[in-house]
Amino acid sequence: MSNTTHEGYPIYFRRPDIRVCEFESLRPQFPVLLVITHHLSVVKSNGLPESDYNRSLEDLDSALLEPFSGEVHGLVAVVETFAGKRTYYVYVNASFDLDQFERAITSRNADARLTWERDDDPTWRLLRGYATDFRFP
Repeated sequence: MSNTTHEGYPIYFRRPDIRVCEFESLRPQFPVLLVITHHLSVVKSNGLPESDYNRSLEDLDSALLEPFSGEVHGLVAVVETFAGKRTYYVYVNASFDLDQFERAITSRNADARLTWERDDDPTWRLLRGYATDFRFP
């Protein structure tokens, strides 16, 4: 996990343990960017979640990340916590059933305010931008 500030607010993020030089070999496997934004319910004045509330999110966090832990269906690019939101950026392969994944998560976590977006990003523009902005090795 890393933390820094952005626009005067703290920003925490987790990213995979891969070096920028490895992007090119992994990129063709995962051309679709899945963005899941969790609008946090209990945050401090700096936009980060309250500690107890943050701990209560562990099951949801695991459910969102577990399918991608083996880098078969996808690769978690960045998990960003900033300004009252936790955003999961995941690159997935074209055969991963995103609709079924979304239905399963939302049915088990009906109280979580989640928004889902998907976009083709075969060049990994988003992850490359993070790598540049936050100086990934």
